Amino acid sequence: MKFTFLFLAFLIPMFSIAQNNEGEVVYTETIKLNIELPEEMAEEMKGMIPSSQTVTKSLVFNNKATLYKDWEAGENEDLELNHESEGMEFKMVMTRPENTVYSNLEDGTSVNSREFFGRMFLIDGNAKKFQWKLTGEQKKVKDYTCQKAICQVDENNIEAWFTPQIPVSSGPGEYCGLPGLILELNVNEDERTITPLKIELKELDKESIVKPKKGKKISREDFDKMEKEKMKEMEKEMGGSGGGVKMIIRN
Repeated sequence: MKFTFLFLAFLIPMFSIAQNNEGEVVYTETIKLNIELPEEMAEEMKGMIPSSQTVTKSLVFNNKATLYKDWEAGENEDLELNHESEGMEFKMVMTRPENTVYSNLEDGTSVNSREFFGRMFLIDGNAKKFQWKLTGEQKKVKDYTCQKAICQVDENNIEAWFTPQIPVSSGPGEYCGLPGLILELNVNEDERTITPLKIELKELDKESIVKPKKGKKISREDFDKMEKEKMKEMEKEMGGSGGGVKMIIRN
């Protein structure tokens, strides 16, 4: 009887650790809208345009793979603004592109089903590599003890708060590579912020984490090249238009 008791006592902490490898985090993702209006546009019009857009996303995870997608229970509606003043009609529609990211934690690959200028692409390849630096700072996020890590990707300064209490080396979107799940993310001092609404450790259905299949297959290298060329083209068109509205929303 004594042996049975000790054996069960040994299994309890092992079971608790295993449970921390599986579950769902619902995030709030907010992006500041970089909107430039013509000087002649009325000040009242400028005040009507929102400064940011927020959506709700879900990260379903276990120790083998993760899936980051729109939260099914969320209300990720497009923003539409119509205004008419002194014979001038203004209409602006802001949409967040569809973006689903599957990450295989065992072989380091990812599949990203992503909308880009009205077309869906299926980006298949190795997961992005982030050169994280640990700062030694700590704080609590939703009752989890988190550590701060920073890195720079191109011109973007990224700050991540991850928790070793959930030993899954992943996070929202394509952010990964830390010894624990990323619960908070900040890009370029609040230009983009991701924070958790709820964290639920639970057993997942077998079909909870599946690779996305929507979109035209393309390599990561080819997609990155196409994206850079399109953004340069847009900036050139906006810069030479002499008016209108300039708005940049990056996924």
